[in-house]
Amino acid sequence: MTDVDTRTRATRTATLNTLARAAAAMVLALAAPAVSFLPALTTNVHGSGAAVTFPHGYAVMLVVTIVVTAIACALGAIIAGRAGLMAISIGLTVWALIGFVLIVAGLSLGHHAHLTEWGVTLLAAALAGAAIGLPLAARR
Repeated sequence: MTDVDTRTRATRTATLNTLARAAAAMVLALAAPAVSFLPALTTNVHGSGAAVTFPHGYAVMLVVTIVVTAIACALGAIIAGRAGLMAISIGLTVWALIGFVLIVAGLSLGHHAHLTEWGVTLLAAALAGAAIGLPLAARR
């Protein structure tokens, strides 16, 4: 009878490659909702919330931010695969918290409706990015 070594070895994954892809997905998820800061979509960001305006209208800023975030999260999921699950979640959680804080601040200040609208935009973008990016990353 021969002695057969039946232990299996786990294959080494390219850890550095996986971390780089996850970092790219996180950067995409963090950068995408920041499109709402562009001067073409939102002006007078410095100063009070009442000074914030939406040159082309609030609906345009809302739709552009949601679409850019969804596309960026889908691209991040394609790049990172399963590693993107955590990376995209972390990136979008940051924006969801910022959106929630803006909603609370706008409501508590009363007359700063634009802060509330901006918070709703960031929260909606985070939810849309999660709805598109996370299932796509889970399948890869």
